[in-house]
Amino acid sequence: MKSKSLFAAAAVVLLIPAMAFAKPKNSANVELDQTVTVAGTTLAPGQYKLIWNGSGANVTVSFTEGNKTFATAPAKLVSNPTNQDAVVTDTEADNTTVLQAIDLNHFAIQFESAAPSAGE
Repeated sequence: MKSKSLFAAAAVVLLIPAMAFAKPKNSANVELDQTVTVAGTTLAPGQYKLIWNGSGANVTVSFTEGNKTFATAPAKLVSNPTNQDAVVTDTEADNTTVLQAIDLNHFAIQFESAAPSAGE
């Protein structure tokens, strides 16, 4: 019995440093099926890895593929009431498709508009 307790204590001691270095997930993969604009940068259709940094709800999101960053945009992390993945876009008057948000399972990344909306 003494060896089981010693093993359990050793396992806990080894796990504590690993937990200290564990970070919350701050990345996700997204597939864009059409050309979109985010923060003034046009992104071609394809698979991108999103990496966000920041504290609280305000973050900066990078769209990467491999080691290359294609765009960086300010955004807010908000709850996703639908709990479904989706890419939310809006078509502007000049026919450009602007990325508004990316809904992930438990939260959404809402991108800040490049131009203020009417009334601001």
